Amino acid sequence: MARAGSINYQVSNIIKEINGIGKSKLESRNESGLLAESGHKVSDLVHSYKSLDNIRGELTNLAKFAKEHHQQKDMSQINSTIVKDWIKSKEVSYSTASNYLSNINKASDFLNIKRSEVKELRAEFRAELPKQELGTRSYKNLNKIELPPRSQPAFELQRDYGLRVSASTHINIDKQLNGNTLKFKEKGGKMNEKELSPTLVSKIRENAVEGKYELNNRTYSRELKDAIEKTGQKYNGTHGIRHSFAQSKIEAGATKEEVSEAMGHSRSEIVDTYLR
Repeated sequence: MARAGSINYQVSNIIKEINGIGKSKLESRNESGLLAESGHKVSDLVHSYKSLDNIRGELTNLAKFAKEHHQQKDMSQINSTIVKDWIKSKEVSYSTASNYLSNINKASDFLNIKRSEVKELRAEFRAELPKQELGTRSYKNLNKIELPPRSQPAFELQRDYGLRVSASTHINIDKQLNGNTLKFKEKGGKMNEKELSPTLVSKIRENAVEGKYELNNRTYSRELKDAIEKTGQKYNGTHGIRHSFAQSKIEAGATKEEVSEAMGHSRSEIVDTYLR
């Protein structure tokens, strides 16, 4: 039987295989045939240098753990049991464990673990591990907060879809809403779109005046501040809702790249600032 090679050699070979830098994400998603737990198409490659570096470090750490604790030197034989023991040994929160599993997913074709097994581990850790402490700008229990009827649609756009306050409080119905699809500009002018729930679309239309849903940002901020402070939390501005959105998606199993794309970032590493 041929030797697997050193840990660094094995990891480098895996990184070469999953390196998608310079390749279109859309093309990669269509070619992979893979679906995230949300049902959206996902790429089987990695499209940023920082993400590749993160995966390289975690695979190296995993391989060293497998060698030391399971006497397994061949990374192609690393199975779900080893991955599970490795994550448990770190004593991390579910959010961090979920990030590890997302990266393992990218390399699963080169390990002895199926994507379905990664999904099972994610569910197991979700039930067992503590949730990540929310960052300084995040809010807890946003699903229990309600604003006055006119401001509620903007709040739900931020809470459930991660929109910036500017996009959630200024909507031209005829130009931006097509059925349940909302089109809007991100920071920097990039166009984005979200498929909204029919209930939310109805709320937007019901509170529109002359074909426009518009809120005064100061009024919206004041109403949100009052609602947040009634829960005993410190008010950290409307942008704190985007921090909560990012962290809730990570806790639900989304990758950083998926969250970054959902939030309209120009670079996937920007989402890191929302997870602290």
